[in-house]
Amino acid sequence: MKLADLFRYFVPKEKKFYVLFDEAANCCFDASVELNNLMNEEPGGEQKEICLRIKEIERKGDEITNQVFNDLNLTFITPFDREDIHELANTLDDVVDLIYKVSAKIELYRLTNISENMKDMVAEIHLGCREIQTAVHGLQNFKSSDETLKACSVLNKLVSRVDQYFQLSISSLFENEKDAIELIKQKDVLFNFEKIAHKIKDVSDIIKTIMVKYA
Repeated sequence: MKLADLFRYFVPKEKKFYVLFDEAANCCFDASVELNNLMNEEPGGEQKEICLRIKEIERKGDEITNQVFNDLNLTFITPFDREDIHELANTLDDVVDLIYKVSAKIELYRLTNISENMKDMVAEIHLGCREIQTAVHGLQNFKSSDETLKACSVLNKLVSRVDQYFQLSISSLFENEKDAIELIKQKDVLFNFEKIAHKIKDVSDIIKTIMVKYA
């Protein structure tokens, strides 16, 4: 048995971090559900109400992140490296923050011309946040590493699909949109969707790093 394995066997694990990470991952998923609802809402519907729900999820996510940082300062022995705990908490929070910011822009811009490529990008983001739940939960038990790494693999492929939808959307936008202001609005939203997808991939990369360190 490796020395690191022996150390982990005898040292009690602080399970509170796993609970907080699960809650943060749930915030990512809940925010993605609402973003998907926003993109499929009819003009004049409940856009404002949906954005308010996303804002509430974002507020909850901030509270969870702050709790992670507070517990980190008060905990002597952590389940894995402090730097990884800090980075994972920050990145999960970033996913929710970006979803909130793009939802606020959609409401501010009063964006009504929603393309199918836009909807497809958000559908992939929603799928990614569901896989984040699986990957993050898997950190509690390294015996389930296969399931966790499978989720991370799905996330990596997801980013490639989002990038493809992004390129198609940008190409169609410059070819067909004649209103310069509308073009700028839609381009900004598309860039934000892509940022969310890449931030989701960052979550996957952090989890894979943790798995490699403790495999």
